[in-house]
Amino acid sequence: MTTDLPAPHRRGSPGPEADTTTADPGRRRPRRGALIIAITVASVVVGAGSFLLYDRPSPASEPAGTSPRPPATAKVVRGDLVEEVRAFGPVRFSGDRAVKNQIRGIVTWTPARNAGIGRGEKLYSVDDKPVVLLRGRLPAWRAFAPGMADGRDVLALEENLAALGYTGFTVDDEYSEKTAAAVKRWQKAVGLPATGKIELGRVVFESGPVRIGKAVARPGDAAEPGAEILRISSPAQRVAVEIPIAEQDLAVKGARATVMLPDDSKTPGRITSVGADKLNKEGESVVPVSVRLSDPDALKSVQNTDVQVVLKRVEARDVLSVPVTALLPGDGGGYAIQVVQGTRVRLVPVRTGAFADGRAEISGSGISEGMRVGVPRL
Repeated sequence: MTTDLPAPHRRGSPGPEADTTTADPGRRRPRRGALIIAITVASVVVGAGSFLLYDRPSPASEPAGTSPRPPATAKVVRGDLVEEVRAFGPVRFSGDRAVKNQIRGIVTWTPARNAGIGRGEKLYSVDDKPVVLLRGRLPAWRAFAPGMADGRDVLALEENLAALGYTGFTVDDEYSEKTAAAVKRWQKAVGLPATGKIELGRVVFESGPVRIGKAVARPGDAAEPGAEILRISSPAQRVAVEIPIAEQDLAVKGARATVMLPDDSKTPGRITSVGADKLNKEGESVVPVSVRLSDPDALKSVQNTDVQVVLKRVEARDVLSVPVTALLPGDGGGYAIQVVQGTRVRLVPVRTGAFADGRAEISGSGISEGMRVGVPRL
C-alpha cells in the first residue's frame, strides 16, 4: 500500500527528484472539477507504515542507530511549503446580454460571430441605415432633438460626439443648436440623413467595446421594436471554475490565480467574483469562482475547451522539508528520517510542522539543507 497520489494530482511545484527514475505513466486528463493536492497527517502514518516493510533495521544484524541503504533518496530542501487547489473550467466571455432593436423596418446587415465593435462603429443595419454603438452606461430611452429636456443621455451623446471628433459645442446635458450641427456632420459621415435629430434606436449605448456572441435576426427579417436582434458580451474573457467548499478560504475576490493553457503555457489572473456554495453534478459542495486574466488577449485562441486554474496557499515560509514518504515512525512516538551519508545510513528523530504538496516540514538536531534522506522507490 502506498500513499502516492494519481499522476494528474502531482502536477505543480515539483519536489526534488529521487535517485531512481521510473517511466512516465503519461498524462491523463483529469475530470472536470477541482483536483485537490492535499496531504494529511493521517496519510503520513499510512505511508510511514508501508515504508517500515523494508526500512526498520534488524537489531540482530545491524549496528545500533543504522539502517539498510534505502532504495532511493531525496534532498532536504529549504523553501516555502505551498498548498495548491487546481480546477478545470470553461473559458467564457463576461457580461452576455441582448441587444433589442427599436427601429421598425427590415434587417439588412448583422455582424459576424466574435466580431468586435467599438465606439462609433456600425452594430447592425435596418433599411440599409446603420445603428451605431456609442459609449455610455445609461440606455438610450428617447429621441434626440433641439429643444428636448436636458438629461444624462444628452451628456453621454455629446461626450461621444467629442470623442469621435465632432466638436463646436459645450459638452453638457443640453441639446443645443450647436449640438445639432455636430450631429449633422456625424450623420453625414456614417451615411444617415443629416437632420440634426436622432430617432430612438439609432444609437445603442454600452459601457465599452463589445463582442458579438451571435446574430439572433438575419438580413431580411422584420425589425420590430423590442425584438432581440443580437447577443453581445464584453471582449474580456474569464474562466469559470468550481472550488470544493473545504478550500473556500482560497476563493477570495481579488486573490491571485494562475491559468494553465492547453499548450502548457501559463498566464496570471485574479478572482473577480465568488458565488454562493452549491452542489455540483457529482453532488459535492462547491463554490463557483470566476477568474479574469491579466492579459486580455491570452485566451483569444482558446475556444470550446476547458483550462486549468491554480490557486495557492502558503502553509509555511522558509522551512526545511522532505517528501512525506521519507517520514518513519520514531521510537517512543513522533517521526524519524533515514539520513544517508555515503555508505552510512542513520535513523534521526525529527519534529514535523506544516504539510503541503506531498512534502512535510521538519526540524531537529543535525538536520540541514542538502542532506539526503531515504525514500521508497517510485
